[in-house]
Amino acid sequence: MRAGNVVTRPLVTVGPRDFARHAEGLMDDYGLAVLPVVDQGVFLGIVTKPGCAGGADAVPPLHVEQVMTPPKLTAGAEMDAETLFTAMSFYEVSCVPILRDGQVLGMATTRDVLEAISHDDPHLRAEHAGHHG
Repeated sequence: MRAGNVVTRPLVTVGPRDFARHAEGLMDDYGLAVLPVVDQGVFLGIVTKPGCAGGADAVPPLHVEQVMTPPKLTAGAEMDAETLFTAMSFYEVSCVPILRDGQVLGMATTRDVLEAISHDDPHLRAEHAGHHG
């Protein structure tokens, strides 16, 4: 399975000029810890819950562009799930932006990737089907 097929839906993004408070609210609403920052369809970086927390109550309020960071890792949509999992483990990240031609397709979490791998591997699929607890 390819990385582009394991992204979390719906894709929730923020713009660089959005307020950090707004990004934090979206993360709360959708149960997310990371959001991609996009400007006119182009991926710029990520904003994290801890990053927003420091800027949410700032006076004057901070914009996302002031608290966003480059991700430790990005992946192309065609990367296979096993390679993606290996890279996520190496870089110690639990969520990765999946890109195609500079545009973010979505975010893939460790759980998304592991589920994709288990569905592709008949041995893991059999183990998972037999596990009820």
